[in-house]
Amino acid sequence: MQKHRQNLSTYQTGLTKWGWMMAIVGFVFVATAAMRMIPHYMDYQVVQSVADRLPKKTVHNDMSKNEIMEHFRKQFRVENFTIPVKDMMTISRDQYETVVEINYEVREHLFHNIDVVLVFSDRRVFE
Repeated sequence: MQKHRQNLSTYQTGLTKWGWMMAIVGFVFVATAAMRMIPHYMDYQVVQSVADRLPKKTVHNDMSKNEIMEHFRKQFRVENFTIPVKDMMTISRDQYETVVEINYEVREHLFHNIDVVLVFSDRRVFE
């Protein structure tokens, strides 16, 4: 019985140097991708917070489309957000509601010929 345990321990040596190298490469890949993509998600949080700052009771009745766009332009200038408002935002309005849709995408270069496209979308309805 004792001999069997001793033989079992010789087979359990842990990761080889190739195993460690693959683990490190995987960790570096995930860390690099996260460092490149997280700022874009933080920017999207800024976009959502600017949309939350719209005065809900006055958007439909008192604000024109240009005033809504100007609200976003000013807030983006304060928040240092660089995507032009005109390219990312559409405002549609009818008799009963105003709909503000924010749609944009960001292309982020990861490695040699690998890019990631992040698509962000938000829709707000004001009555």
